Amino acid sequence: MAATTQKLNYANVPPRATSSRALRNEVITSNGTEFNMNNTLIFDLPSNLNNTFWDAQSSYVSFTVTNNNATHAVNFEGGGAPSIIKRIVVEIGGQTLFSCDSWNSLYMMMFDLDTAAQFRNNAGKVLFGANNAAKGATLAAAGGSLKVCFPLVLTPFMANKYWPLIGRDRIRIRLELDTAARSLICANVAVTDSDIAIADVKMVQYNLELGSDVMAQVAAASGGSFKIACPSYQHHQSSLGAGASSLSATLGFSMSSLNRVIVAQQLQAAVATASYIGNRSYADLERFSVSIGGVKYPQIDLKEDGGGSETLAEALVSQRALTTWGHQSSLHSIGTAGFTGDEPTGAAGADNDTGHYLIDLDLESQRVAGGESGMGLVAGVNTIGTTIQAQFNYSGGVTAAHVVNVYGEHTILCMLDLNSLTWSIAV
Repeated sequence: MAATTQKLNYANVPPRATSSRALRNEVITSNGTEFNMNNTLIFDLPSNLNNTFWDAQSSYVSFTVTNNNATHAVNFEGGGAPSIIKRIVVEIGGQTLFSCDSWNSLYMMMFDLDTAAQFRNNAGKVLFGANNAAKGATLAAAGGSLKVCFPLVLTPFMANKYWPLIGRDRIRIRLELDTAARSLICANVAVTDSDIAIADVKMVQYNLELGSDVMAQVAAASGGSFKIACPSYQHHQSSLGAGASSLSATLGFSMSSLNRVIVAQQLQAAVATASYIGNRSYADLERFSVSIGGVKYPQIDLKEDGGGSETLAEALVSQRALTTWGHQSSLHSIGTAGFTGDEPTGAAGADNDTGHYLIDLDLESQRVAGGESGMGLVAGVNTIGTTIQAQFNYSGGVTAAHVVNVYGEHTILCMLDLNSLTWSIAV
């Protein structure tokens, strides 16, 4: 039967939403009001709220950062204020839902891979001090400040579901801040943690309140529990010595669905100094693979020749963006070293110290759209009870010691029992 375009269909209109209302709430930190670098921000979300759900993707963290060093200005990383968060921990009723160390390194990789230069220079600059350069917003000496707002990306909360707040146990979110020396840029000048003041801290929380009749329908359709499949991340760190030509890292990732492995190679000398968390070294990597229970992924090693094209192609496969040429990335636009810039030769703190090389290896057997913002199939590799090794081979010996950060993205299942109103977590 012949058909016309839907633009000529005047019979249907969007259905009206069920009985509900949106609520904007502000949650302040439960462990104080004024903080410095290397401190922890704790948010305790409300619980025992009738018919209420948290719209996490519409919510954001906000605070004001002030530089009280009398002499020296400081800069954020190019990814802005989120890059000062070293670790995020999420707990529900004493259970750890999420815990990822060196979270800011993971954030910088994904920010570089998935954001356009235009966003970094415009909305990202206003929202949280980002920039399409190695350095982000400047905090001038003696009181320079900036108010920032950012969502909790790269956490389970980016699952495409509302999070129920009807449970008896509250959700606790811990944002552990990095040191000033490691996560802020100050041209080799030691800025102390106490120089940086963080105040007016809050989470702007959007909630959805359902009518009682609608809530009853949602509960009846759930089969007795609310289930949320969501992304999570685990971290492993290895050391790569100067002169080494290979590295075999045993990863302690034990999970039912390991979806991908993400890698950042960073200079050891830069890790604890006023350098860039977003700077990553190519280090003349020649081949890379992961072995799980003796099975190799990919079956043929990922190979590099210095240009980075194969590595980037695999990263876009992992992002479901290889054929989406409108996919926005800024990997090559930051600084002057580009994607596969060499290990640094200039002064520490220079914009061109290193490149922005990363590895993002997809392990899912059925590649459907999903990822962080909306889980597709659970199609990763079951690693429970198996040995996982990441194998790196370099062309000649690396010229300087490196820290190798490896992240495993996996799927977890969070379940709220509607009888006991308690949470359980399965990995």
